[in-house]
Amino acid sequence: MKHIIKKILKEETLKQTLKQQVKEFGWKDTAELVGGTENLVKLGFNNDPMEFLHLFDDLDFVQSEEKPNSTLFRYKKYENLMIYDRKNDKVFIDYYRIWSILSNDFGLNYNETQSVTETWLDEVYNLKGVTTTTQLQMAMVVLDEVYNLRGVTTSNRCFKK
Repeated sequence: MKHIIKKILKEETLKQTLKQQVKEFGWKDTAELVGGTENLVKLGFNNDPMEFLHLFDDLDFVQSEEKPNSTLFRYKKYENLMIYDRKNDKVFIDYYRIWSILSNDFGLNYNETQSVTETWLDEVYNLKGVTTTTQLQMAMVVLDEVYNLRGVTTSNRCFKK
């Protein structure tokens, strides 16, 4: 019996350590420590995307100084993990640090990612009835609204001469 209890405690300690590593050093670096993203999903989060989202239950939220209808969710200034557009009831979620991990590493399709993030936001931040999407989508909206560039797709690539 003691052996089983020690094993469970060791697994829980490993899990908490991995979660802390993800928060401090990021998903990619932590995945490398355990031999890849499949191992991290399994060891740190029991293959449960909601458990991953609970890493972000303690985000600070502040009113945007630039956009009166936007609330910013973050740990550090200028590093927004989510932006809540109160006017349109949309939450734009950071693609690289949250959305892509849910889709690529937890294997969720777009609708599943949207559903799990909306459920999480309702449970944790009491944001009922919001629609979630990626911040890449927000960039496309800005291109459309500000620069009238309908149909332009965004990229994170930098072009060199």
